[in-house]
Amino acid sequence: MQQNQTNNRQPGTLAQIWQHAGALGTSGPILPDGCRDLIVAEIEGRAPLWQVTDLYDTPHQTGGAVVNRMIGFRLKPGVEVNQPDLIKALGTIGSWDETTICNILSDHTALNPRVSEALGCIAEEQLSIAASAGALGVTLKTLQRLLAQHTNRAPVYWRQLARIRKTSRHIDTAESWADFALDNGFSDQAHMTREFQRWFGVSPIQFAANPGLKQQAQSIAFA
Repeated sequence: MQQNQTNNRQPGTLAQIWQHAGALGTSGPILPDGCRDLIVAEIEGRAPLWQVTDLYDTPHQTGGAVVNRMIGFRLKPGVEVNQPDLIKALGTIGSWDETTICNILSDHTALNPRVSEALGCIAEEQLSIAASAGALGVTLKTLQRLLAQHTNRAPVYWRQLARIRKTSRHIDTAESWADFALDNGFSDQAHMTREFQRWFGVSPIQFAANPGLKQQAQSIAFA
């Protein structure tokens, strides 16, 4: 089971530190959440493994490996990672000391303030991409270039991800699926169902019946 932690010495690019032990994948696939994680895992008979996760566009299957312990350092949405130098630097340390790891992360990660502002606007407002660009005081093309350069994703990716994650967190309030879809910015129920299938691999009804997926939707992430 994951346990969320706080750390007063976290760098500005870090959102959360979490831990896990036991089997992976027990709550289903990892859902897209707009964040990347630096993870170190210890599996019986193997050396500790460092990795930086990708920015997922679809549900990610983790397999059934059992870990003695795992620590994850969740990066804020839009953080850029100098991955080769980060992994090289981590390979020189002999412990899992969180302060040391945070210091190394601070040296090899960055978050452009304009990117952070843009993602915040897209996440918080029920606006079109063009309207979000206007609210930020930039042109649509400028917003598109900014996010493509720094996140390798288009604004529409972040807009759609924000909508589906917000919808998933309130799914237990749905009384009429058709009304729920409209209330959450979808054109109709079929549109909402397609987006749930695309991002989460299940229908809204299946999502609502899955405690593991609903718990993931509540995690610290984008939107």
